[in-house]
Amino acid sequence: MTEELLRLENVSFGFAGHGSLLRAADLSLAAGEALAVTGPSGCGKSLLARVLCGLPPRRLWWRGRLRWQGRILEPGQEESAAWQAIRGAGVALVPQEPATGLNPVRRVGDQIAEAAALWGQKGISPRTVVLDLLQEVRIPHPRQVARRYAHELSGGMRQRVLLAAALACRPRLLVADEITTALDSPVQRDVLLLVREICRRRGMALLFISHDPDLVAWMTDRAVQIVGGRLREGIYGSGRVGDRAPSAGPQVVAESVAASPVLEATDLHVLHRSGVAAVRGVDLDLRPGEAVGLAGESGSGKTSLARALARQIPLAAGSLRLDAEDFLACRGARLRQARRRIQLLFQDPGGSLNPRLRIGRALQEAGLPASAPVADLLREVDLDPDLQGRYPHQLSGGQRQRVALARALAAEPAVLMADEPTSALDPVSTTRILDLLDRARSRRRLGLLLISHDLGHLLERCDRVLVMLGGVVLEEIPASEGIAARHPYTRALLAALPAALRAHHPGLFYAPSTTPSELPERGRGCPFAPTCREAISTCFKELPVLQPQSDGRLSRCPHEPRA
Repeated sequence: MTEELLRLENVSFGFAGHGSLLRAADLSLAAGEALAVTGPSGCGKSLLARVLCGLPPRRLWWRGRLRWQGRILEPGQEESAAWQAIRGAGVALVPQEPATGLNPVRRVGDQIAEAAALWGQKGISPRTVVLDLLQEVRIPHPRQVARRYAHELSGGMRQRVLLAAALACRPRLLVADEITTALDSPVQRDVLLLVREICRRRGMALLFISHDPDLVAWMTDRAVQIVGGRLREGIYGSGRVGDRAPSAGPQVVAESVAASPVLEATDLHVLHRSGVAAVRGVDLDLRPGEAVGLAGESGSGKTSLARALARQIPLAAGSLRLDAEDFLACRGARLRQARRRIQLLFQDPGGSLNPRLRIGRALQEAGLPASAPVADLLREVDLDPDLQGRYPHQLSGGQRQRVALARALAAEPAVLMADEPTSALDPVSTTRILDLLDRARSRRRLGLLLISHDLGHLLERCDRVLVMLGGVVLEEIPASEGIAARHPYTRALLAALPAALRAHHPGLFYAPSTTPSELPERGRGCPFAPTCREAISTCFKELPVLQPQSDGRLSRCPHEPRA
């Protein structure tokens, strides 16, 4: 008979004055089992994880009973010896955002060593333990990485470091709280494969928190969802684990994409302070009412390109025109006025909304015209006008993102750049945000640049998609071509999408797992060459020209796609 590891009995929790987020929940988890907890944004998934680990946030009340291997754990006694005995050695938490889970002023190796000293094996050199753990989570060059700080690592590398620190405690239960939400599809695939493999090899139980039904179906044995404050078997009410959110319907096609570009970039180059080229020779034009997608893994140059287009960072070379005028020649008041024509929508609206300003005040400060009341703007993004009296922390993630969209629209822009606007949202909220973006560009004739690591969403929603890696556009796909990608890197991105992982064995696919240190020297060769199975010697020596193909797309790959 399988040993019962954890049991929740009649557990409820919530914040004072805001009612219960979870009511009378019962749940059991067996040793070695993989269980998913899912549900819409703001339902309390992450709070449940914190309660299970004995780390409830301040002002959160909870009642009920937890049993860990038969031992009773009571609320309000999280500092007791009983609770401290299970934290670390019993339960280890890997949080969603690695930047908040790592100390920015300590080397990552020291942080792993500290966890190992508290809960790990005795009599083994801390340095040996750290290097072994970094190798276990497949971090290249572990000695060099151990001496680095968190800000010197990519998002995927930071998440692996956090996983190593959790494993240092030798837990019986690993709690993974949205650990791949902010990662691109290839890195997401690698991290999830790693977590699944380690849990099976070590015999650890896994509590996997996610809003993605495809990942839930692929990673876990069973799933529960939080709906309306109740814990239920299954996911999103469909009764079928793995169903995706419903489609938003036919693509909103721009009426006049043949019009003159509202934004036109030619041969853009962007250099980081270190001298590394973030963007190399990118050409891009965006017309009124057109949606252009920008895809690629972390560090590929997507955000750097968007910030350069908005003149938030300087260009090393190239030309940039806004409304047929030289954008780079704008100075002073003229530049401030021109910048209002380009608005950005960020991945984390909580970081861009002032926590001390009520929603209505934030929209007014964005320059909302007197003829456009706040209530009308909130209705445009499907929000109740009564929300204008609330603060950002009183809204769900999806509501905050809609407020951020309303604030961007308040400036009456000609161009809207949305940088990973749905990566932290559940499928229902994701569909709603994408629908709102479609509606806004159609009604307002906006040029939309949509940045995402979900190539599937881009191909469904955009008129054309640019695929980037190493600061270079490798391929441009018209919407009419669907998902029939030509470049091996584009095909690898598609293979790494959660739906593909669910439908097929991951071993059937190859996906890029490159880091900046593994790419060819900037300015030489195709950046995908070290990973590409179709690469030939010239791919490492020179970058192929982006040129039209017989099927109508633009691609740098000179090879015909393999069947």
